[in-house]
Amino acid sequence: MSTLILASSSKYRKAQLNALGLTVETHSPDIDESAYASEAPKALACRLASQKAQKVGKSYPGALTLGCDQVAVLNQHGKSVTLGKPGTRKNAIAQLSMCQGNIVTFYSALAVYRADSDITLFDADVTHVQFRTLSDKEITDYVDAEQPLDCAGSFKCEGLGALLFEKIEGRDPNSLIGLPVMLLREMLAQCDVDLLHLATQAQIQKASSARQ
Repeated sequence: MSTLILASSSKYRKAQLNALGLTVETHSPDIDESAYASEAPKALACRLASQKAQKVGKSYPGALTLGCDQVAVLNQHGKSVTLGKPGTRKNAIAQLSMCQGNIVTFYSALAVYRADSDITLFDADVTHVQFRTLSDKEITDYVDAEQPLDCAGSFKCEGLGALLFEKIEGRDPNSLIGLPVMLLREMLAQCDVDLLHLATQAQIQKASSARQ
């Protein structure tokens, strides 16, 4: 069974894997995340996820290294605006003020890389989020309550952020957090790794240890 390595410093993606019962080693890749000229959002997300997996994975030739990236795009008045991580309270409030009443599309990319065979699998889940019409107070209260300063789009959908939405269109709600779990299962299956088996056995072992 191949070891899984997460090429990310994201505590949210690590928590997603932990929720499946998987404990993985994590490494933060240092790459240039600038977009190429006229590069489409999905292509950008897939390229960066692949580069992250490959950079970290070269140090672990027998492992399967997971790289992730997420690009959020606000569609407003016929124009597309890419949303990054706000970093500050002021930016988060401004970002949510733009998003409210509008649709934001999230491209959540995943890459699986194995260095000893030089194989990279990659794809991205696409999720459309319709934001509710929100008042200035609702926005500032939310930002102060949850402090989503390290999240593209300025929300945490696994927390209070879901209350900002009118609806979500996409196959996997996990994708909004950062790691598309259904896509991960499919990609690992192509590498002869059964994610459901890994997860169930990890949970069974954990429960057995707790009873001892």
